[in-house]
Amino acid sequence: MAEDLSIDIEKLVADKIEKGVVGSTLILENRKLGDESVSQLSNLEVLSEVITLDLGENNISDTGVHRLVNSPYIENLKTLNLKSNNLTEEGARFIAESPKLKGLEHLILKFNRIGEAGANYLAQSETLTNLRTLDLFRNRIGDAGVKAIKKSKNFRGVSRMRLD
Repeated sequence: MAEDLSIDIEKLVADKIEKGVVGSTLILENRKLGDESVSQLSNLEVLSEVITLDLGENNISDTGVHRLVNSPYIENLKTLNLKSNNLTEEGARFIAESPKLKGLEHLILKFNRIGEAGANYLAQSETLTNLRTLDLFRNRIGDAGVKAIKKSKNFRGVSRMRLD
């Protein structure tokens, strides 16, 4: 018998959002959200106040990331943590191509599976040009992926970088 594991995302957000002077922080790490809840989250207007979003360890796939990075409410994000999810090269491509992430300063993707192709998408991104932190630890990006990231003109301002 399957349990109903539905999540009231609006209540969860209301309980977990921390409002600051400049913007809000939303830490939803390890909440078993999955793609459906992330899709619901991406439709919440309160996201427009969030500058730090932690969605680590939530079983989010490329589908969920696609919905998130296309949200009309994420343009103020400065920090996006998607560590330990199920992201592949496709998820990295969605992140790299999202015009909504132009102001992003910190991107944490450690412990995913973006691979060499995903690293190349990030390296060639025309929107991820303001990053100061890039964490791709344990993403199987290989030597070619490391080289692409290190040579990318987009990441010259990155002061904290972790690669395979």
